[in-house]
Amino acid sequence: MPLTPRQSYAVPPVPSVLMDRADVETLLREQEERTALQAKLAHLRVLHAPRARGNATVIVDSRFDEGVHLRTRELAKDPAAHAASHVSLQRHYESRGAHALARVNALMWADCEISSGSPFHGMPPQEISGILMSRMDAAGIPRPSYILFSGRGLWCVWLSRRPLKTCVQVRVRRLIRCLWGEAVQTGAANVERVKAKAAANAAIWQGMDLDWSVGDMARVHRVAGSINEKSEERVRLLWPESWGDVQRHDLDTLADAVMPFSRSETARYREERDARRAAREAQAAAEGKPVAPPRLRTHSRGLWGAVEAELLRVLAIGPDRLARLGLRDLLCFHVAVARARTSMGGDADSWARELAPLVIGDRLTEENLRSYLGAVAKRLRQHEAGEVRMHKGRAVTPLYTPKLAKIRADLNLPADLCDELGLTLLRPDAPVRTATERSAARRQREGATPRADHAHTLAEVARLAREIQGATDLPLTEIARLLDCSRATVYRALDAHPAEAVVKIIPSEETVTDGVSVPARNLKGGYASPACPAPPKIPGPAAPAAKAPEARTSRRKSKAAPQPQTLAWPPYDPIQRLLALYEFGRARTLEAEREHGQRQGWCSPWDDMMCAASTLQFEMEEGRMYHSAPLKPRNEAKLRARLAVLGIDPYLYLPCPSPDTCLH
Repeated sequence: MPLTPRQSYAVPPVPSVLMDRADVETLLREQEERTALQAKLAHLRVLHAPRARGNATVIVDSRFDEGVHLRTRELAKDPAAHAASHVSLQRHYESRGAHALARVNALMWADCEISSGSPFHGMPPQEISGILMSRMDAAGIPRPSYILFSGRGLWCVWLSRRPLKTCVQVRVRRLIRCLWGEAVQTGAANVERVKAKAAANAAIWQGMDLDWSVGDMARVHRVAGSINEKSEERVRLLWPESWGDVQRHDLDTLADAVMPFSRSETARYREERDARRAAREAQAAAEGKPVAPPRLRTHSRGLWGAVEAELLRVLAIGPDRLARLGLRDLLCFHVAVARARTSMGGDADSWARELAPLVIGDRLTEENLRSYLGAVAKRLRQHEAGEVRMHKGRAVTPLYTPKLAKIRADLNLPADLCDELGLTLLRPDAPVRTATERSAARRQREGATPRADHAHTLAEVARLAREIQGATDLPLTEIARLLDCSRATVYRALDAHPAEAVVKIIPSEETVTDGVSVPARNLKGGYASPACPAPPKIPGPAAPAAKAPEARTSRRKSKAAPQPQTLAWPPYDPIQRLLALYEFGRARTLEAEREHGQRQGWCSPWDDMMCAASTLQFEMEEGRMYHSAPLKPRNEAKLRARLAVLGIDPYLYLPCPSPDTCLH
């Protein structure tokens, strides 16, 4: 039977349900973006809980570090948060900085970079995080709240169980430095234990490059779901498996695990140290041995001049040793800051040319150094132009103003190098004086009056004030002007040294009349004025008036009660009172000519001097102040010069102090 020929195979058409490759890639890209956005929102929600106090800062473009400040409830809906590449670890109020910190949210963090020379280079990030956590477990440090793969390394963050107040930020910074392996002193003197703990913490990060510049309260880190533009890799969560499994920590628990000494051990050591110190001082006092005061080292250009001198001493060790320390650029930066603070001037070019022979080499060029010092030079130009910056509501200089403790912490020079160079200010273990000790030293340098001498002076002020007020009944404002002090000083002197009450026993043979002692109207110390008759007693309506018995006369004469001595007025040179009266009267005369249209010259300076002389004559006769003019002229030298030009001799107008009954 003949075979029929086979029909040709026809390829069926492509079903319409399949999509083009470009559409599939677009769909997958959109799905990846949605997954990344969900991871980003979950990260923001864990880091900054909704309705929390303060603002979170998100950065959309990493080239601009200003950022956008958003409330925590706006992070889920704001487009800037959806497109953010970085987010702040802490929350702030107005600007991102330690001065505007609202709450402390993150307790510790570390930025581990995996460079090309690292033994972990090329390993999967998940394995690196596992090795890191096993090292933390061996060192007794709690695991982080989460570990992020940042595209080029790992970010470890420890979150607080509850937001803490801003007063703990100093403790948090010290905790971070100790976690990274710095030998942090906590008040105890067991140096071996401190070094051992620092070595154990540093071993955790062995083989990784820690970024030591991320320990500030304004630090930002990458957000999960964003893309690192340097490595073109997406940031993702490595540990734990999901954001819902994040664990938070207590500050005290982390401090006890990271620090070389716990808080209880530090407090106990300080108590023992203070007890030993007190015992030594008591023994020295009992034996009569003097204690040498601490030596005060000064510099011709002040503190910053001394800091610059020690920084230059460190730079002189050579580029090779400085390169091993990794402090070349930081030392040059602090030298430039010190010169700007001491008004030595300069710019980035001159600083770079001078410091280049000391630090150039090993991938550090003069051009890099000039660029690094440009920020200091820019702020110095702003300071020289008179510009200021607002800080906590007050204007401050735009210059960098780091504290000495900050410079010590940044450099962290080895102890053997400090001993070799004879450094005192830059030593990490240098003694730190309290604010009270610094204030006392400043007062001593300025020649302030010691407390014992000041008490002596207050007693004298109180005595003079009571004498003047008892004689003249002046208000305390004028008394303070006479004594060349403030009214508050007079009040404080009278309160500190009250007047002693004088009790005088009157014999029964003398005739005594009832009297009431009336104190002076402005006196707080208890000065007694002469007795005056008591007010008559008004009998009540129900009680009948009783006949008062007649006073029995005494044959012996009663002694007259001593009267307080009246001081002569004025209690100082009368020429000053005369000049004050003339100055007051002359000012009123000129005011009348200027404001009331009086004829110019209607009252001459000689007329005003005669009026002042007659007023002073009346006051000296009455022994009290009569005119409201000040007790002293405002500018005696200027007034005497003006009178000399007019040809008026004030001494010729002084009234005679002799009584009228005495012949001249």
